[in-house]
Amino acid sequence: MAHLEVKPRNGAPWWLWLLLSLIALGLVLYFINRYNSEAMLTKSTPDTSVNSPAVPRDTL
Repeated sequence: MAHLEVKPRNGAPWWLWLLLSLIALGLVLYFINRYNSEAMLTKSTPDTSVNSPAVPRDTL
């Protein structure tokens, strides 16, 4: 009989792990940003703009 050497597989390719980790990181950042954006809507910020009436001018 012939002697065949069988090599074990190395597992998933490196780019697959990179892609999965980028997707996981994106999901984590999405949910963190989503949580923070709702929290910022409940905070009131003071209005520091100056609202002065317009100065009437003669148009003639």
